[in-house]
Amino acid sequence: MSTKLRILHLEDNDMDAMLIHTALQRNEFRCEIDRVDTREGFVAGLERGGYDIILSDFWLPNFNGLAALELTHAKRPDVPFIFVSGTIGEDMAIDALKSGATDYVLKQRLARLVPAVHRALVDAAERLALRRAEESMIQSESKYRHLFECLGEAALLCDSRSGRVIDTNHQAEILFGRPRAEIVGSNIERLLSPQTLKEFRGHFSEGTDEAQAERVVFEGEISSTGSNIVPVAVSATPIVLYGRHLVLGLYRDVTERKRAEAEIEHLKAQLAAKGS
Repeated sequence: MSTKLRILHLEDNDMDAMLIHTALQRNEFRCEIDRVDTREGFVAGLERGGYDIILSDFWLPNFNGLAALELTHAKRPDVPFIFVSGTIGEDMAIDALKSGATDYVLKQRLARLVPAVHRALVDAAERLALRRAEESMIQSESKYRHLFECLGEAALLCDSRSGRVIDTNHQAEILFGRPRAEIVGSNIERLLSPQTLKEFRGHFSEGTDEAQAERVVFEGEISSTGSNIVPVAVSATPIVLYGRHLVLGLYRDVTERKRAEAEIEHLKAQLAAKGS
């Protein structure tokens, strides 16, 4: 039985678009394809929504695939995104995958496109099922929800192995300068500074035995609105909830304390200079 797909396709070359569409339609897919070739058209497509998958060229005259990928993450993070390009080198391909692309297919090797789409759809369905299970788990625990929201510090509940954030509270929205919908589902590597992330993973790496792990307290930095770096005190505790190995991290802004400490040190230095 054929599979019906709604596809948003970012491509400016008529011939390439036709070849890609033919490669899909020739198999078991029945495709409804909206092709766009500008940023404005792509954003309009994301706003409409309803797509099963997004295909994108890497380079366009006034737009590029990485910018399209970033927009997709912001507006439609659950939709798989596959680069189909003839100008993407190995280094760029690796960067694209690190940035969250589902896969990439060279236009010279379109035989890979259908298997790549299949894998992307399966992965997306599994992620959706997992997220729904997580949402059901969280919403079914009204006491947990109430306590979580009443915490005075920004809280991130994340998977200890993948680092994926599965819940957060209003204080985290304030501290990170992002809405809950943008925080949940993202990875802590996008929220913590590199050094803080390294220390976090050092405490809760894949080989860590959560049964023996204890609460850890350290200081680090988080990335807030507009790439602002905010110093924080971190308290992280491993927990097991519904069979899931999670880490509950509490983050407290210590900007004022750091400023006061720096001012005290400055005054001490001034006094020492006067006394010498």
